[in-house]
Amino acid sequence: MDILTNLNMHGNQILDVSIQNLAQAPSEKVIGQVYFNTQEKRMYCWTGDIWLPLDAKDASPTAVSIVRTINDGTSLINIDKVKDLATKLGADSLVQTINDGSANINADRIQGLSTAISGESIVSKINEGDRTIEKEKVDGLVESLKNETIVANINAGEKTINTNKVTGLDVSLAGKETPEGAQAKANTALQQAKDYAKAEITKVVGGASGAYDTLKEIEDALKKNDSLDQIVNKALKEKTGKFSQDIGNGASVEIGVKHNLKTQDVSVTLREKDSPFAVVYTDVEITDENTVTLKFAKAPKLNAYRVIIIG
Repeated sequence: MDILTNLNMHGNQILDVSIQNLAQAPSEKVIGQVYFNTQEKRMYCWTGDIWLPLDAKDASPTAVSIVRTINDGTSLINIDKVKDLATKLGADSLVQTINDGSANINADRIQGLSTAISGESIVSKINEGDRTIEKEKVDGLVESLKNETIVANINAGEKTINTNKVTGLDVSLAGKETPEGAQAKANTALQQAKDYAKAEITKVVGGASGAYDTLKEIEDALKKNDSLDQIVNKALKEKTGKFSQDIGNGASVEIGVKHNLKTQDVSVTLREKDSPFAVVYTDVEITDENTVTLKFAKAPKLNAYRVIIIG
């Protein structure tokens, strides 16, 4: 049973009561809250900063409580009071531990190492020495020296290679078309395209009689024939339009959607944005001939729904 208010016992006792039993401290807590830790067999009270053991005054210290007291305190333990710690902190032991481990030391924590391993220093030492570095030992070098990698890098770059630096290229280019010849062929192809387009347009226009083979003549015919003009305009006006938009911002319960269909005779459908795209229902207000307003009890999440308006 959940009680959502305080209980005033007016000085009376609570009989046969058990404090809340938990294996670990509650995640939600208030100052003065108590519980019994079933793992440590101890009762704790939340002070606002820590869970304070209520038996700390008379209880015998445990390893856990001692370590916690040390960590929470400000005093330090002398190194020689911790067994084998001085040995573990010796230079030989530290080096052995580092070499045996998987973690690395940052270069800036070793005096002089950053300078020694700088790019300039390493390059100078390599160039001054007699040994060479195997290409497999340079990360990425083997891959960079592959033909396909070199070609890709050349194509992606802005630099160009002189033709005389590519074996046989000048000879291969000698038989190729000159820029002037290529331009002449391009001009010929363009003229042929123009002639073809002109011929096709002539076919379309030629299909009508001489009185209706231009847009001006068709316009004049419509103006002279009111019934035909009305039929065409009526068909254009009665053509339905469609508008769709994703809606929802997580804050608004009323969302105005501007569709610009210029009519209040619209049909509004609302569906989920993601699969299974189920159709949903809400209050729809036809605000004016260009706008509808959707009203929700709870603000939809960002772009949760899609509205489709036809009219």
